[in-house]
Amino acid sequence: MKVTLLLLLMWAGGAQAADCPRVVFSANPNYPPFHWVEDGKLVGASIELTERVFRELGVSAEARYLGPWNRVLRAAELGQIDMVAALKVTPEREVYLDFTSARFSANPMAVFVRANHRIPYGGWTDLIGRTGLVARGDRFGDGFDDFLHEKLQVMSSNDMADGFANLQRGRAEYFVTSYLVGSAYLAATRLDTTMFPLSPMVNSGSIHHGFVRQSPCLKYKGAVSAKLVSYEADGTTAKLIEKYDQLWRKRSGNQAE
Repeated sequence: MKVTLLLLLMWAGGAQAADCPRVVFSANPNYPPFHWVEDGKLVGASIELTERVFRELGVSAEARYLGPWNRVLRAAELGQIDMVAALKVTPEREVYLDFTSARFSANPMAVFVRANHRIPYGGWTDLIGRTGLVARGDRFGDGFDDFLHEKLQVMSSNDMADGFANLQRGRAEYFVTSYLVGSAYLAATRLDTTMFPLSPMVNSGSIHHGFVRQSPCLKYKGAVSAKLVSYEADGTTAKLIEKYDQLWRKRSGNQAE
């Protein structure tokens, strides 16, 4: 009898541990139009679409603001959240995140420079010997991270805004960040005449949702991937990105006045 009771308790505990009553996810708080923090809450295209996906799957979900980007990644690494929305796939992140097979969106990376200090650029190797900037915690994928660490001289900024501020001050010759995010930021802050992206892009890039490997909510990865495919195919994702791009530019522009 005691053995049977013990087995039942063990089974119940295991079933509870494997359950996912709510998906708690987070994102980079300074990455519009995909996601950013406003009044202590995460908003943006990835937030709205992710909440819609889980609602359609019948799963409760909470977008939780955790602070700076590095803190979000650390929380995922420690298993304190269930998922990180729309980020680059890199080997170091794959240690603790299991990424959706489908992307959330394309997210090409670009080299931004000052208009009064253009540099000759036709690809990665033209950055060698020049001082650059990247935002702390950012990763670029497609082999550029290894190239950056092995070949380039870069400094870290706190976030994208700090990176552009340092570029504008002349503390570096270029700043590598998302083409979409960087362009939106410069337009919203009316700095798009003083800094601009170079061509070609650093990479074509894409961002995926990453489920924490130790989370019981990992079981929804396949269903979420299927939803992401559907939403990109029917144009929903692109429409949301455009919606939040315009919204962020408008709000940021009003604040700058």
